[in-house]
Amino acid sequence: MTAEWSRTVSADEAHRRAAGRRAYNLRRQLDASYRRAEVVRLLARYDLRPGVRARIAADLHVHPTTIGRDLAMILDHMEPSQTAGVEVS
Repeated sequence: MTAEWSRTVSADEAHRRAAGRRAYNLRRQLDASYRRAEVVRLLARYDLRPGVRARIAADLHVHPTTIGRDLAMILDHMEPSQTAGVEVS
């Protein structure tokens, strides 16, 4: 039995698939950028205190781990003087 994914496809189909993946990945990147902007906005409202990740996650309908990753990325892009004393757990 041959797996469907291993069959040879035409160049046109390969190009269409690649275009679909690019569009899908771009959409995910844009969604993540928008979500991170919302995380920053909500952090300004809630402040960094225990339970803030869960609260923001509930507001944005995502898992708290996603918010933790977003916070880590946000903090990585900030200047060291801006992150003094800030810890993401």
